[in-house]
Amino acid sequence: MRSEVIFNERGQVQSRAFVAEDGTAAFVCPHCEMSRNVPVFSFRGNKHSINIRCRCQETFTIDLDFRKSHRKPTKLSGFYEITSGGGGRAVISDISREGLGFMVSGVHNVRVGQKILVNFALDDKHNTPLKKTAVVRSVDQNRIGCEFKKDQAFEKGLGFYLRT
Repeated sequence: MRSEVIFNERGQVQSRAFVAEDGTAAFVCPHCEMSRNVPVFSFRGNKHSINIRCRCQETFTIDLDFRKSHRKPTKLSGFYEITSGGGGRAVISDISREGLGFMVSGVHNVRVGQKILVNFALDDKHNTPLKKTAVVRSVDQNRIGCEFKKDQAFEKGLGFYLRT
């Protein structure tokens, strides 16, 4: 459970809090750095941004992230293949132990629920190649979010990459 400070499109301070399995999130005030744990389980299921007023009287926005694992931002070149046919180039924009997000250019036929195969190499010192089978969980124009199939062995190289 942790939080991080990010800046929104208007340059304002915005924090992201990762929700723990017990349904609590640790909020850290970006102004005074005071932290506290707050139950947020009632917000599960939707993307939520909430406004918090700290004891220092400053107000800030927190984005709640209910993912099981933190996603590491990346910019990795790769390819995707839809098992029912089709595919193309992809730029892996983020990755975690459970899944990844990628961008495609132009028109595509990727749909939620489809099984895909994603091939790419990590930008670590070994350029570790990865081939992951996944299920598409979200499609937002040219941004695709997918979850790795559970029956795949966990790659040591990916685990190390996510910690760096």
